[in-house]
Amino acid sequence: MVIDSGGGGGGGGSGSGAKKQKVDEHDRCEAAGSDAIRADRISALPDELRLHILTHLPLKDAIHTGALARGWRDLWKRRWAHRASVEVHLRSRDDLRRELDALAREPRPRRRLDRFSLIVDIWNLKSSELRRFLDYAAECGVEDLHVETLQGTTASRLNFHLPLSSPALASLSLRHISVSKMYHKGARPFHALEVIRLASVSFRREAFREMMALCPSLLTLDLRCCSCNGLVFDRLPPNLRSLTIAGCDRITSLDFVRVPSLRSFRYSGCFSNLPLSIPRDAVLSDLYIQLYDSVSMKEWHIDKLRKSLPKDLSRLNVLTISYKALTGASVLSDDGVSAQLPNFNLHGLKELHLLMLQTKAVNLANLYLFLKTFQCPNLERLFVQLPAYRLKPTEGSIDQVREEPPEDGLDNLVMIKVMNFNWCPTEVQLVSFLLRKASSLQKLLIVSRNVTPMDSPGAPEADLSLLKEALVNGTIMFTESDNAATQPYHKAYINL
Repeated sequence: MVIDSGGGGGGGGSGSGAKKQKVDEHDRCEAAGSDAIRADRISALPDELRLHILTHLPLKDAIHTGALARGWRDLWKRRWAHRASVEVHLRSRDDLRRELDALAREPRPRRRLDRFSLIVDIWNLKSSELRRFLDYAAECGVEDLHVETLQGTTASRLNFHLPLSSPALASLSLRHISVSKMYHKGARPFHALEVIRLASVSFRREAFREMMALCPSLLTLDLRCCSCNGLVFDRLPPNLRSLTIAGCDRITSLDFVRVPSLRSFRYSGCFSNLPLSIPRDAVLSDLYIQLYDSVSMKEWHIDKLRKSLPKDLSRLNVLTISYKALTGASVLSDDGVSAQLPNFNLHGLKELHLLMLQTKAVNLANLYLFLKTFQCPNLERLFVQLPAYRLKPTEGSIDQVREEPPEDGLDNLVMIKVMNFNWCPTEVQLVSFLLRKASSLQKLLIVSRNVTPMDSPGAPEADLSLLKEALVNGTIMFTESDNAATQPYHKAYINL
């Protein structure tokens, strides 16, 4: 069971396995959120009653309820008021002495703890003192362990290693700390450990390999802004299902050919220096790609991006992709003719989130080409993320979009949300295109600081008129605030 509120998807199979796959995909659709989702009876229960239900479940099962529906997502985090949980925040040496004395006075055998959180806000904590807290957590049979430092000097001096005996540990979270050695002599594998989340953690290459070797049951690995020269991913646990890598620019090898079980992959960072290879036989259910290369995607980058994707994307349920990756996936030749690309099957895609952080004509052309190349006939939810800052008028006119809009493929869209709309000509044309092509559209939500229709120099009058008409008849809804009830599935991974 995946101990991950975000979900990682299930595997394929035949017979009953195929039926379970359909159920899993439906659950992921509900977790992604949609105005068209039907309310279920259990989610209509009061929060207090649902929290009471969660107190009777093991931690892993409580977290897995996040796949039931949006109302259950992250609800498990609030059950600590009902179950045994300890948070220690060290703001001074006096706090340290008081907490250590309290630990020493507790009787043995230790009480049972669900969760133990240690936040260090002093610069002179010793590794031996950190070890006492970790040993206590292990003696309490803790399932969820979180260690975080708020002082940069502390993080560089402290070394974290897992306690020798933590048979119940299911989730480990580290932030702003160094890892030089993962275990002492005689350490045993952590068979219950399914989730590891590391943020701003520095570690040696050998320590990372030791960590992976000691966690054979690992299902979710989340790395953000971690530092390790020469880090390689050649020995990942064989059953890993969800992998997130954000802002880890010193990775030298990212080869998952031995992890065909991968179902969720999320990457944010530079692509040009990264040998990326997702297993060709992996069956992904969600994919997130945010590229930050300062240079344009050259042909060899484009070819590398295509080859790095699995050969079968038919079960991909949620896709978030940046405009840089759009350029790589669908490129225009110098004469404006569409490149000959393989026709990827995205027939299972239900949600598409486009990170269009530029709104030039070429970006709109690449979007059109992407929708033509990657067929998405069952797409139900579309999110378009435009630049958060106000842009200067786009150079050139709208007529310089050299790719014709696709004729079909958006018939099942029921909800569209456009964020940071600024009434630029390319943005007006994009919304107008979506209004014309989405025949089943129920609501088009536009988040903008300018909720009143404006004249947009350079935009065709027909496009502006269509927007104003849709605003009058209620098809379009303008708002200045971003409603939390209509967030994309990958919202937590944006701009990492």
